[in-house]
Amino acid sequence: MAFTNLAVFGGAFFTPILVGKITHEIYWWWTFYLVAIFCALCLPAIIFFCPETAYRRDASLNLDLLATDNPTGPKPAGTPTQEANGPGSNGVNGHADAEKVHPPIPAKVSFVQSLALFNGRKTDESYWKLLLRPLPLFLQPAFLWACLIQGLLIGWTVFIGVIMAQFFLSTPLWWDEVRTGYAYTAAFIGALIGFVIAGLLSDWSAKFMTKLNGGIYEPEFRLILVIPQMIFGCAGLFGWGITIDGLRFSKYPYPVPLTFFALEVAGMVIGAVASSLYIVDAYRELRRLEAFAAVC
Repeated sequence: MAFTNLAVFGGAFFTPILVGKITHEIYWWWTFYLVAIFCALCLPAIIFFCPETAYRRDASLNLDLLATDNPTGPKPAGTPTQEANGPGSNGVNGHADAEKVHPPIPAKVSFVQSLALFNGRKTDESYWKLLLRPLPLFLQPAFLWACLIQGLLIGWTVFIGVIMAQFFLSTPLWWDEVRTGYAYTAAFIGALIGFVIAGLLSDWSAKFMTKLNGGIYEPEFRLILVIPQMIFGCAGLFGWGITIDGLRFSKYPYPVPLTFFALEVAGMVIGAVASSLYIVDAYRELRRLEAFAAVC
């Protein structure tokens, strides 16, 4: 999940480093031409090396969703039960029929079959229900929180880019588009920092909290990452606002606000990982695609 967010946000801050030079050397419209060229080169790779991974998961395998707090109480409908050995049990020699609990794994399709554009529906629900179902998720507090914790810092990142254009391309620095593009190196480094911190802490913190909780995992353990997000994000935003204003009066050199820009981007990446992991772990009964569509 950390690498996925690095690909999204890191790529967004790596491209300005190149776009400034491209605009200066071969004019701005080539930035769009190059995007088209790269998309054309990626299309065959998507067709041949990105097979369909969706499948119909048997309900009996969702043991965590079927479990109850009272192990001795009544089980939900469809919950697989373990039958004791003995004359009254089903199966051969007192063992339960495993096929009823774990259906056989479907045979793997060939490479040619995996290239099919359509290989059947993965759900029996209607198209319009699937299309509109992400919208009510915004009324769910957890999804609203995930949208805000990602969207606020993303919005501030865009706003920082607008401020950079004003302060770097005009007074007081009067940089050209090449140097302004190179300034985004700080943001890209910040994305790498956020990737490293989120990658190292996300699973470690969850395992540590699980150990403290007597070996029981809770999705809320993923929320520990909001602490470094708050530290890096707040430090980056407040530091950027103070130092970029002082840039007009030569109070701070330009690397200082760029350093705070990097901290803000690091906090944004960490927060995106925290919210994404929590949504995936806490609401697995919802389709993950719908959850990510609502959050993104």
